[in-house]
Amino acid sequence: MGEEEITLLHTPPLITEPERCSGCGRCIAACPEKLYGFEYYQHRKTSRNKTPAKCTLCGRCVTACPLDIIL
Repeated sequence: MGEEEITLLHTPPLITEPERCSGCGRCIAACPEKLYGFEYYQHRKTSRNKTPAKCTLCGRCVTACPLDIIL
């Protein structure tokens, strides 16, 4: 059996570098609570957790991000 990486979250995950966000929407699709949405940052479409207080800390957005900018 292979080892799985387990991410234990203690605070709601946030996009730490919005200037690097490609706006791919994978975090939006991965979030079971539908907390993520698109917004514009410096005239570019990016993703953002719009209601972090409702986050269940599942970590799906963290693993879905191809740029590893959600922590």
